[in-house]
Amino acid sequence: MDASLLQWLKQNKGRQFASPRGIIFGRKPQDIILEDIREDIQEIHISFSKRKTLALPLHFWMFDRALDYLRFYREKAFPIGAAIRPPYMKDSIEGEIWREPRPHKTPYRVAPFILDILVLSGFAEYRYVKNLDTDRKVQGVQIGLGAPRLDPPGAPPLPPPSPVPPKTDFLDKYKNTIEEWTEQHKEQIIESRLNYTWQHKSRFDCEQTRNQVSREIIESRIRNGGALDLETLDKVMKWGFNRKYPDRDPSKALEVTKKAFDYLDNGDLKQATLTLLGVKNVGISRVSKIIGLYDQENLCIYDSRVGHALRTMRHEDKRIVLISPSPVRGGDTLVSYEMWAEQYEQMIWVAEVMRDYLNRKGCTYRLADVEMALFMVGK
Repeated sequence: MDASLLQWLKQNKGRQFASPRGIIFGRKPQDIILEDIREDIQEIHISFSKRKTLALPLHFWMFDRALDYLRFYREKAFPIGAAIRPPYMKDSIEGEIWREPRPHKTPYRVAPFILDILVLSGFAEYRYVKNLDTDRKVQGVQIGLGAPRLDPPGAPPLPPPSPVPPKTDFLDKYKNTIEEWTEQHKEQIIESRLNYTWQHKSRFDCEQTRNQVSREIIESRIRNGGALDLETLDKVMKWGFNRKYPDRDPSKALEVTKKAFDYLDNGDLKQATLTLLGVKNVGISRVSKIIGLYDQENLCIYDSRVGHALRTMRHEDKRIVLISPSPVRGGDTLVSYEMWAEQYEQMIWVAEVMRDYLNRKGCTYRLADVEMALFMVGK
């Protein structure tokens, strides 16, 4: 499907539209409601304003056939030719959608709804054309990039489209690259997860210690109304760096972690990260250990070894994930707190794509398992 059209569909999901055929042709078709865009099965689901059930799905390939037909004959208008089954009007859009070979065996009427969406999104324009068999004037359509959206007379203007969520925008751009990289490194990732170790300890001991720190974080939040006390922060820092937490004020520790975890509980990982980055001498590696160990199912650690492991994951010759600074392996410098917070969020999105891909291949991974594998790859 055309990328701009798919973007328009996503931005307008859940909205109700008056059919532009009502204005151009003087008819009274029902309003359509754009219920869902299913990229996984390449279907658009719509319903009608006077009904409570979904219409039959509109497949991506139907839009492709209609739009390709209109674009190829840019100077020509075609009849809509709406019909439930063959035979279809000559040169009609309905006939073009259902030409052989058909991806779907049993035809049903789709052209009016496909074309309503193309007109509303500015890809086409309705106009009258002649039926080549009867020479009568019939409803038709022509390509019309940039055509204005048509609303019923007196209807209030539609609100501007909602901005694309950052995660959606990120995955639209990078998901294929992430999956391709994961496939190329699949065997190494799986082997590295099986050999997870640190400081010459066994895999079992490393996992046990890590899980114990995770439990300490959860229990501290329960004790302290959602916050972490200084004792728990020290345990995290000792596990990760063999040092104490930099700020030694117990009340400040409770205050800043309460604020950060409130953001996290509300789904705002970026602000949670920024809050902890505001503590002196607490960088992204320390922050991600505090946050990532709290929920190993859905979060993970972002340190220099993880960043180093992902250094070859590139899109248009640019790294997707930065490498946090390290005395041992260097890293990216002159990076603002804001950018590190964005990078941690995006690293989580990368790990989610990797986890889902590996799960489809038979690996029952959490996000922490992906990170532990990357930790070993990046050593």
